[in-house]
Amino acid sequence: MILDLAAETIAEEVLYITGKAILEEDDDMFTTSCALPHLMETSKGRHIITTEAELSDTLSSVRRYMKRNDIVDLVRTVVSARFIDADTIESTHVSLMVGKNGETTRSPYPVYSVIRRFGSSWKIVSSLYAILDNEEHNNALLSGGKLWQTEK
Repeated sequence: MILDLAAETIAEEVLYITGKAILEEDDDMFTTSCALPHLMETSKGRHIITTEAELSDTLSSVRRYMKRNDIVDLVRTVVSARFIDADTIESTHVSLMVGKNGETTRSPYPVYSVIRRFGSSWKIVSSLYAILDNEEHNNALLSGGKLWQTEK
């Protein structure tokens, strides 16, 4: 139980930093919580992001998607987190995108992430987004890196 609370605290901190970095357009802040290579997967396919430039391209694509759709905030809540081993956490959170008027036009979607310890830092090494209602959002997430597999 105590270990689960520790895992949840770490996952929440990583979510806070990455969310703040996305909203404040601070790629360097995002990079502190994201390991390279980084696997990003959606229902449309998988990408492996190997460089900071590819990560920045992905972040820019997501931000453009958010601006086109008047999204101004991300509400992300850890649903579960647990240690797989001493240096690895599996975490699931639910993400909700909020528009200018505080309204949401889409359903929340779950994201499964693996977070690993590198020295004294915890970084996301992979994320699986279960976005089934928005192809444009999936495309934005898969914009950087090398495509491994696409939907047929």
